[in-house]
Amino acid sequence: MKNLFFKNPVQKLLAISFALIIWTLAPEMKKGDLTEVQFFVPVSYVNLPKDFEITSPPVQSLSISVEFSEKEIDNIHPSLFQVILDLEKANAGDINYKISPKNIKSPAGVRIVKISPDSVDLTLEQTIERTLPIRPVFIGEPAEGYVLKKVTMIPNAVKVRGPHSILDNIEQLETRAINIETADSDIDMLVHVLFPKRVTPIAPKPEFYSARITLGSQPINLRFLNIPVGLINQVYVTRINPKVFNIVIRGPQSLLADFSKKDIQAFIDLQDYKPGNYKTSTPTIRLSPEIQIQKIWPPIDIWVLNQKIYE
Repeated sequence: MKNLFFKNPVQKLLAISFALIIWTLAPEMKKGDLTEVQFFVPVSYVNLPKDFEITSPPVQSLSISVEFSEKEIDNIHPSLFQVILDLEKANAGDINYKISPKNIKSPAGVRIVKISPDSVDLTLEQTIERTLPIRPVFIGEPAEGYVLKKVTMIPNAVKVRGPHSILDNIEQLETRAINIETADSDIDMLVHVLFPKRVTPIAPKPEFYSARITLGSQPINLRFLNIPVGLINQVYVTRINPKVFNIVIRGPQSLLADFSKKDIQAFIDLQDYKPGNYKTSTPTIRLSPEIQIQKIWPPIDIWVLNQKIYE
């Protein structure tokens, strides 16, 4: 106890002296005296024209200093204050909105002393609507022997709404990447369409869209030599040279895997040929519609004699 009172006596005496001086000089708070408080209040933007939107980062809150009497202290709370900016008469472009106490919603008996900042810079832009196609995006490769043949988006387009400056530079929407790595069969799946910032779908507007992915067999080329040529509807004695030809065909690997020369039927239809000399490089060939002819050679000479087979 002795150390408590007598340790560092000079410092303790000075501290007591300062406390007595401050207590003596401080004015007594009387009823009706004014108090000033500073705090942040939210900013609300109202009456924005239908076809406009704010494209600049909007100010969310402002600092204000308010003054009120002591008797109102229990009724003052930051949640009772709000900055309201009326944009009903605003036009497209950059706007500097001056803020005054009349823009601030506050309790009765409060005086707005200071607003910081006292203005807000805004950029307003006209909104438009456009219908944009949806382009699927893929990663990976199908299984060996398969190729991506066709993709059908359901729906294949969507109507969107957004700022003029953004939609004017967009030709299509894209999906999140669809993984088709090692795929070996057709796929129906839900996909997510990516919308640029401030662009929103109008119709249809589900979160996910459908993609119908059709795979085909990897096309290959096959070459066959010395394919015999037949003659049909022969009325006159006819000679051809050569009697065989060569061909390169292209088609799905799955279809041509067991394909052979015997599967190619080639002939020349002589029904409309009169006696004379002719040359053709394209005999009629019967193939599956999925198989294309890439090349035929050599040309075939045809001699139709003035002698009927049956007199």
